[in-house]
Amino acid sequence: TPTPTVPPPYPAVNLLLPPDGASFTLANDSITLQWASIGTLRENEAYIVIIEDVTEGEGRRLVDYVRDTKYIVPVSFRPRDTRPHIFRWWVSTVRQTGTDPQGQPIWTSAGANSLQRVFSWQGIAPEGTAQP
Repeated sequence: TPTPTVPPPYPAVNLLLPPDGASFTLANDSITLQWASIGTLRENEAYIVIIEDVTEGEGRRLVDYVRDTKYIVPVSFRPRDTRPHIFRWWVSTVRQTGTDPQGQPIWTSAGANSLQRVFSWQGIAPEGTAQP
């Protein structure tokens, strides 16, 4: 039986929003990341979105797979302290090449990584002192 031909790699994804260096405050409960489409994704393809909390310094990282050209950063990923944190993010294309024993997709790279961008996000509100 013939082996299916692997399509050529996609070019790097072009990030759109937020602009590099954007700042978000306590008023921003959600942050939407957006990028330009690389064309029509095949049925077994997706975008991988990677977001790292650079400030925390403990490797706090969020990796997710989507078929849309936007991603809403979950509020649960917001910093857990009162200082603003710097987040680095980038997007690439991936292709599902199988499933693991638990039935989870196995993804392999299908293109170049986008450029990396950063944004800052203010953490939780400082707790007020009790008034008598």
